[in-house]
Amino acid sequence: MIYNLHTHTERCNHAYGEDREFVENAIKAGIKVLGFSDHCPQFFNYKDYYSYFRMLPEMARDYAHSIRNLAKEYKDDIQILLGFEAEYYPAIYDEMIACSKKIGVDYLLLGQHLIGNEYDEHKFYKGEREGENFLTQHTNQVIEGLEKGTFTYLAHPDLVNYRGNHEHYIREMTRLCKKAKELGIPLEVNMLGMNNRRCYPNEKFWEIAGQVGNQAVIGFDAHTPDFFYKKDSYNRCVDLLLKNNLSPMSFEEIKIRKPY
Repeated sequence: MIYNLHTHTERCNHAYGEDREFVENAIKAGIKVLGFSDHCPQFFNYKDYYSYFRMLPEMARDYAHSIRNLAKEYKDDIQILLGFEAEYYPAIYDEMIACSKKIGVDYLLLGQHLIGNEYDEHKFYKGEREGENFLTQHTNQVIEGLEKGTFTYLAHPDLVNYRGNHEHYIREMTRLCKKAKELGIPLEVNMLGMNNRRCYPNEKFWEIAGQVGNQAVIGFDAHTPDFFYKKDSYNRCVDLLLKNNLSPMSFEEIKIRKPY
């Protein structure tokens, strides 16, 4: 059974298409479970700051209302879940969880693009080339987020475009993979990254994950309704896992964690 728990909407300002279009295209593509996980609002303790790639707090209620209504309308064709992709920011974590609880999300994905609390770091998007200190800080922060027990899986765990010492990368990513395995949290092979030939999925990372024996899922990271038809990219994600003695979990095997 094909499922996807990583789907965005126009509210994040870098996805395109109506919510209904995502649902109808997912059904046509044979997807049986569709999770919407648009970028979660954040409540920054910093005057006049808000980043451009996530929905505003005032959009959260409309987001929940739209997805829940579609879930009822299409219940005979597809199971639809309501979620968020969220950063773990220590200073404002509680506010993010409170928002998630208020609108009643089913799950959270941890998708850590930035470090610190975002506004207090000079380093911004982790897709840029970064050094050893950054990689260690990133790993520490992701592990701290995973230990909260509120995230269903770790999205694009290999997002960092690291070009430093090879042994340092192996140590840090081994540490991350071992902690995820200890906590029973799956790692995502990101299909958008595969399709767009980004710096992730990183073959070295998945070699490490295979050696550690992590659980793995495939996340479409869909930003357009037609992305569900990218069969070749999906198959390449499967092949990457099989190459490293891993296989994608079935939906029934995933522990959907309520974040409250």
